[in-house]
Amino acid sequence: MPFPSAEWASAYQKALNANTAYQEAAQAWVGDILLLVRPSEPDAPAPGIHLVLAHGECSAATYYPDARSVASEFVYEGSPENWQRLMRREVDPVKAILDGTFRIKGNLAKAMRFTRAARELVDTVSRVPNDV
Repeated sequence: MPFPSAEWASAYQKALNANTAYQEAAQAWVGDILLLVRPSEPDAPAPGIHLVLAHGECSAATYYPDARSVASEFVYEGSPENWQRLMRREVDPVKAILDGTFRIKGNLAKAMRFTRAARELVDTVSRVPNDV
């Protein structure tokens, strides 16, 4: 199935809710995050998946063909090529932030308190079937 898409978002929500490591790590987390694919050209759409998360559960995973106007507490953003590399487990999701492969926008102090949950959240991306 293509990433990103509504079908992929639904499969990701199921995979995240089945991830017991994420459920344990995110028990105290309440918030949302947008997984955004940065367009290669400024005027091109930026597709993304908005996740609503609380206490180790994903209650919604909504696909947007152009997600730039979606309000979210956090945005995890990367190029199409780097999303593909992440899905193939060629990059570590946390190190990718530190080296600039991916960008995170939002309250970094909050994110740092939940690094294990964030790692499981992004690592689950590679567990969902895709066309990569």
